[in-house]
Amino acid sequence: MSFLEIVVDEKRYGERVVLKNLRLGLARGEIVSLVGPSGCGKSTLLSIVAGLDKGARATVRLEGAGPALAGAGAREGDAREGDADGIGFVFQEPRLFPWLDVARNIAFGSAAAPPSAAAVDALLAEVGLAGYGARLPRQLSGGQAQRVAIARALYTRPRVLLLDEPFSAVDAITRIKLQDLLARVARERGLSVLLVTHDIDEAVHLSDRIVLLDRQPGPPRAEMAVAPARPRARGDAEAARLKADILAMFDLETA
Repeated sequence: MSFLEIVVDEKRYGERVVLKNLRLGLARGEIVSLVGPSGCGKSTLLSIVAGLDKGARATVRLEGAGPALAGAGAREGDAREGDADGIGFVFQEPRLFPWLDVARNIAFGSAAAPPSAAAVDALLAEVGLAGYGARLPRQLSGGQAQRVAIARALYTRPRVLLLDEPFSAVDAITRIKLQDLLARVARERGLSVLLVTHDIDEAVHLSDRIVLLDRQPGPPRAEMAVAPARPRARGDAEAARLKADILAMFDLETA
């Protein structure tokens, strides 16, 4: 039995079937990337796992408990990225409340009353933003804002972290730094991570396993294990070979 088990029998938007007959499991501490063309249901799958999408015929179980996480914590439209049932969610945009300072953004919506200033300070140090608690979102760079979003998702001490293209809106150097931050936090906390990304280099560098979804709803087109050696060198021969294999799966030019 997997640490996190996901079964989606069917998800529709009107008459259009987006996901069907999809089964996926994550081991404890495993990082899995979802890769595939736009519109293949990657982000929808994350919403189902997080309990944000109530319209799917699906079951999600964490450590064998279920039915799962549907309805727990976050709801559509909430800016909160974590919930109390073991799932943390980081979106493509940070979704910070502009009128709240960084510390209150991190603790917003937590069941803890009152919020723990010590926990917030520890998280800020963990994501490289020690001393930033009193700043407002407008005073942050894009990369700093996404670090705050990661800290917010970690505030409830989740066991699973979901990330929907979290680094796509930042520059290349900042993206590398955030990828390294994610890898470190996941390793130190023993988190299982499900990452949606269009960046194949990112998937190869971060993942233990890469799952390829197709535009046609159904089981994954392929699953590829990534060599377990860590830390990994970026752009080494093995990474280049795996990237070429993934591109070939989608009949794309590698040049």
